[in-house]
Amino acid sequence: MSPMKLEVIEKTENKLVFIIEGVSIEMINALRRIILTEVPVMAIDEVIVLKNDSPLYDEIISHRLGLIPLKTDLSVYKLPQDCECGGYGCPMCQVSLTCDVTNTTNSPLEIYSGDLNSNDPKIIPVHPKIPIVKIDKKDKVIIEAYAILGRAKDHAKWQAVSNAAFRYLPVIEFNENEITDSEVIELIIKMCPEDLYSSKNGNILKLEKDYWKTCTLCMSCVNSSDGKIKVSHKNDAYIFSIESDGVLPFDVLIKEIFKIFNGKIEEFINKLEELEIES
Repeated sequence: MSPMKLEVIEKTENKLVFIIEGVSIEMINALRRIILTEVPVMAIDEVIVLKNDSPLYDEIISHRLGLIPLKTDLSVYKLPQDCECGGYGCPMCQVSLTCDVTNTTNSPLEIYSGDLNSNDPKIIPVHPKIPIVKIDKKDKVIIEAYAILGRAKDHAKWQAVSNAAFRYLPVIEFNENEITDSEVIELIIKMCPEDLYSSKNGNILKLEKDYWKTCTLCMSCVNSSDGKIKVSHKNDAYIFSIESDGVLPFDVLIKEIFKIFNGKIEEFINKLEELEIES
């Protein structure tokens, strides 16, 4: 296996795409599973509805509140089971959010996630315009909610990212001199779902320079060219993409992934050592 290489090819506030080489598919899939199920984040877990004049049941509002993504600070808060309070709720493992809205207008009023007031200014909804419920004139909604850290393997509301996926790094090879039939070239261009091919002067087939970013290895070009185009992939190179809803910065997310991964390895080694001692 070749030495590990890492190259970031796209990074925005909510998306990270990078190429990673020199790792096994088992390793890359383990990281993907940790991202999706093991990284702890904040989410509303308990809701007390004190006043609800809206047309929605209390349970529906509670469900909506639970699905609002909250910005998370892993350096301050602990999982309830790891907290000294034993999970009963304290400033080290729980955040309080309140919503007290009265419609004083003469038209319906929309209540948004931005109307939630947190006792910790760092733990707030990622987006202030997530709709919760609409109330009519003179109606009122008063809610107390409590957010805690959790993992997506227990409930989807604690998922740290909206998507995490990887695919092989594609490799496309062909000889321009072997593909000169204009009808074949036109067919190849037409059959590619990602529009990666074009023609020059109608008889020279051209491939997009950054084809590997969007190629899905569908093999349509191979079938259209009677095998004159060869499509393969590197066995130890992958394109990994992470889409986040903003609950954790990417640098914190990546560090937490490997912290959890290393913890699992240490736990496995300790279990093996215990078995050896017992035997």
